[in-house]
Amino acid sequence: MASLIPFNQIRQNTVNFFMRKPARELWKTVTSLSPAGIKKGRSKTRQSVLNLQKFYRIGAGPIKVKYPGLNTPLTVPNDEPMMVMEKTKEEIDAVEERLKNIIATRPSKKRMKEKLHPLERGFAGVRVEGQKLGPPPPVGDIYFDDFQTYCLQLRRTTNMTSYGRQHTISALIITGNGNGLGGYAIGKAGLKHHIRAVVNGMKMASRKLVYVELLENRTIYQDFYAECRGTRIFAQRRPKDFGIVAHPRLVKICEVLGIKDLECKVMGSTRNYIALTH
Repeated sequence: MASLIPFNQIRQNTVNFFMRKPARELWKTVTSLSPAGIKKGRSKTRQSVLNLQKFYRIGAGPIKVKYPGLNTPLTVPNDEPMMVMEKTKEEIDAVEERLKNIIATRPSKKRMKEKLHPLERGFAGVRVEGQKLGPPPPVGDIYFDDFQTYCLQLRRTTNMTSYGRQHTISALIITGNGNGLGGYAIGKAGLKHHIRAVVNGMKMASRKLVYVELLENRTIYQDFYAECRGTRIFAQRRPKDFGIVAHPRLVKICEVLGIKDLECKVMGSTRNYIALTH
């Protein structure tokens, strides 16, 4: 005798796109970027990868809902397609405790920024240009504990080769001990390696030191005029406790060399910082 319950065939070997590919490849379709998109800064607005299995569980919310075929076995067509079950107080407390643990372990969406003192900030807010970087790394048995380092410029440079455009990060670094001894260099590193470019510049600057003789350990001996490419500088010594009146980059250069009283006027190009440092 045949059964009166309708036959509902359930396939167990279903294979589709989402089951064939692992989660890593599925997320790659959403988060991947082309080289052109990376250059234009689109990586900052891309969605980050989420561990859905860790923070989300389908059907385990405040209301106990059973979805046939999703979190419960398939039922016969005559039954309800979805059932809402009542939860006991113990089950509700267990779910709330689990949600609290998940929220506590979930990483924050906002990036924690280190708040700098106004006197420790650089030329433009939190950017590294103009901030104190400390002494350069030691060279063998030689230490630079009394040196101070500044980054005058950090930018992306491009070089055209037979393979195409090669992008690098260039950092203009200056270091000195405040007593007339100082040096500068340009450190380079691969794209997105800003810290490595700064460190390379600090190492090179500590190996290219020059000595500048100062008058009374506070100013230059005589007024001078210097020119490099389209940048012209007129430097004049000033009496004691006058201070430094100059371009912001020149103020940092005077600080690492120990110059305390000086007035500089920059004519022509004021944004070519390499020519300004030369």
